[in-house]
Amino acid sequence: MTNPNAKKPIVLMVDDNPINLIELSDFLDEAGFEVISAESGAAAIEQAQAYHPDLILLDVLMPDMDGFTTCQKLKTTTSTADIPVLFMTALTDTADKVKGFLTGAVDYITKPFQYEEVIARVRTHLTLQRLKLELLEKSNGCPGFLKMRWTPY
Repeated sequence: MTNPNAKKPIVLMVDDNPINLIELSDFLDEAGFEVISAESGAAAIEQAQAYHPDLILLDVLMPDMDGFTTCQKLKTTTSTADIPVLFMTALTDTADKVKGFLTGAVDYITKPFQYEEVIARVRTHLTLQRLKLELLEKSNGCPGFLKMRWTPY
């Protein structure tokens, strides 16, 4: 049984296509997430700093600032560095996927995607993030245990 007073996880969706934003936002909302959205990389950075979402779904192919650059900026800003980023894109080349991971993303979902797959990946990364934060909190009194900060190679 779920706790009716529990806070809904906040997901920031970033896509320059308003139709994609509406469709996936509706699906995420129905799945129990609070969804905020942005249509550009710059707007995504502002929203992330203002709302500190639990997870970011980020399109790669956007005008002005692509998703790779947006992710790099999020990961180099203290207030947003620890937010998990999942790329959603039509780019399927291995080099693009590797570039996504090297910029700090935790997952890479190729379009067209199945909504159920997106929800499963979002839930998995939210669980991993929660467990990571719990471990870090519990390790505060233990010198050297989990004190390192994980960064991409």
